[in-house]
Amino acid sequence: MKDVQTDLIFTPLPKDHAKAVWPNVAKVLKRSVATAEGKYKVDDLLDCILKDELVLWVVLDTTNDEVVAAVTTRLIEYPQGNAMALDWVGGTRMQEWLPMAHPVMVRYAEDHNCKYLEGYGRKAWGRWLGKYGWNPDYIAWKMDLENTEQRIERAAATDTITWTRMMNHGQG
Repeated sequence: MKDVQTDLIFTPLPKDHAKAVWPNVAKVLKRSVATAEGKYKVDDLLDCILKDELVLWVVLDTTNDEVVAAVTTRLIEYPQGNAMALDWVGGTRMQEWLPMAHPVMVRYAEDHNCKYLEGYGRKAWGRWLGKYGWNPDYIAWKMDLENTEQRIERAAATDTITWTRMMNHGQG
């Protein structure tokens, strides 16, 4: 879909074309992938796209063929209804492309018999997604089993009660 006011196009990219644009896509997804803290590297996403595990969507500026943003999605089968997950989102000018992209993704999800859209990210996403009827669903917790000291320091720095701290205070 093209927005004539912004000269932006939002479209799913066939996996056969992913490698050709990957250097530009990797640049815009780099910060998003960094939030996974070592679970993924940006090139892992390309591997998932090539294996049909993820669909790559791109936002292109038609005035200069620049990749402005990218989104990856995947379809999830749940026993009571399918969902489309937006796993990785990165880039700039979201205020310009999200109003165009959101209905396209909704339509794509509906065309694939999904009852839900899911997204994963920081709390700040609520400012953007709340306008489109998204609501927080749950909080995901993670415990790093390899870097215990770093985990405890991070928990202390964010003033988060962790199981480790609770056990140390005799509350577990």
